[in-house]
Amino acid sequence: MSTLKVNTVLSADTPTVNFTDGLNVSGIVTATSFGPINVGSAVTIGSNGNIGITGICTAGGGIHVGAAGTVSGLSRRKTHGAITLTNQSEVDWTGFGTLRRFDIMCNAVSTSAADWGVQLSSGGSIKTSGYNAGAGYIRSSSNVTSSTTSGFFTHGLGVAAYSCNGRFQFFRVGHQTGQKWWCMADISEYQTEDHWFVIFGYVTMSGAIDRIRMKPESGTFDSGEFRLITYTD
Repeated sequence: MSTLKVNTVLSADTPTVNFTDGLNVSGIVTATSFGPINVGSAVTIGSNGNIGITGICTAGGGIHVGAAGTVSGLSRRKTHGAITLTNQSEVDWTGFGTLRRFDIMCNAVSTSAADWGVQLSSGGSIKTSGYNAGAGYIRSSSNVTSSTTSGFFTHGLGVAAYSCNGRFQFFRVGHQTGQKWWCMADISEYQTEDHWFVIFGYVTMSGAIDRIRMKPESGTFDSGEFRLITYTD
């Protein structure tokens, strides 16, 4: 029979029990015999072996730790470093794993007088057609939209003096044979306070995204910065 070694440290306030050589209670006690195990105030281990973390997932269908320490049900969020814009004709990101969603934050972005936006790649090739997308702006006097098939590009922001803030959001919504991605972007500009610039639509890729590209439709980015946030399987 295995021996349970317990090292007990008592303080004036709260007794603490440390399991110095690990703890195996298989066949002795399970979570079902007394309900979920609470670890601190934010973590719960359910009777199904899943781990729930407050604000991230529930034990009913959350992180599962299986045989040999394998972990499933955990999505990783990563904030990539900011890219400063200084006369680039394009900005690329690679090496981010299998994406389930991603955001691109735009801070004070300016171009040499061209609309700008996002193109995606799978299989090592940037997709330059086949986007089912629209863009435009909503303002106090009228609304304007335009369709685009070459990428998720803005409409009405091709002015050299414009400086833009906002974000692009991308969600993988599924497809029978590839990956379908939905895009929604919200952008504002310093000199046009009553304008809400939007981009919307989807594109079906042949496989997993391996490159994300920001570019103006012509010319270069003059100033500002981009920051990518990814959520991976």
